[in-house]
Amino acid sequence: MSELHALAFEAQEALQTIWFLRSLEEVERTDLTLSLRLHIRASLFIQIFYGQQSNVLYMALIEGRRRVYGIDRDRHGWHMHPYGDIEKHEPLSEGLAPRPIFTFLARVEQLLLEKDLL
Repeated sequence: MSELHALAFEAQEALQTIWFLRSLEEVERTDLTLSLRLHIRASLFIQIFYGQQSNVLYMALIEGRRRVYGIDRDRHGWHMHPYGDIEKHEPLSEGLAPRPIFTFLARVEQLLLEKDLL
């Protein structure tokens, strides 16, 4: 199974098992890209983008119209954009494999509870 298909499947599985997720929206899917939104509440969602050719994976917690937290994999490896300092790039040597969406959602759950975002 390609990573694109594995991520789509993982997002669907997350919707069925993670308590704070309300819906899944497939924003765009091509043969080489996937863009998804996992909705938490009206103005809070998780944006996921995967590009097969460049092997990038971007995951962000969006509140309103701005990213408030994120973890990305690009050509330099994994890095985090911490809550409260989103412009910062903190290396994340351990990455999020083998289930990047579930691992990201566990971190988001902690933030949602700590920052009272629900």
